[in-house]
Amino acid sequence: MAYLREVELKYKITEVESDVIGGDAGSSSQVYQLFSDLQNETKEKFITINLDTKNRVVCFEVVAIGSLNAIHARPMEVFRTSIMVNAASAIVVHNHPSGDPNPSQADIHFTQRLVNLSQEMGLNLIDHVIIGTGKYYSFFDSGVLSDLRKRSGR
Repeated sequence: MAYLREVELKYKITEVESDVIGGDAGSSSQVYQLFSDLQNETKEKFITINLDTKNRVVCFEVVAIGSLNAIHARPMEVFRTSIMVNAASAIVVHNHPSGDPNPSQADIHFTQRLVNLSQEMGLNLIDHVIIGTGKYYSFFDSGVLSDLRKRSGR
């Protein structure tokens, strides 16, 4: 007999400029607005935001909680809920407790793996946002996400 573990979704009421948060300039600022409380965390947290075909938030999941300066998550765990809710797109976000939102080489490498997997799955990875103290870094806004897509050759 197989059991499906329920996904617990916790919601907080947060007012944002729009219920659509992806696919255009400004979506990273909305992600930062929604998850800016991560800047106060003492451990890294990795979150996947799942979106429908109109880039409206379906749900989000805390995929992994790490330590002060590291986190371990497998790419397929990042998109597990995306599959379950039949998401069209996803945005991933994590924090740097150091306060510096600039990506490490490990962040860039992991994002490349996410790009590869999302393309295989037919899921649109819109952005990877890193939250620091009072600021954030967007792989989409910086053009790095586009470069990673080109490297994947798909």
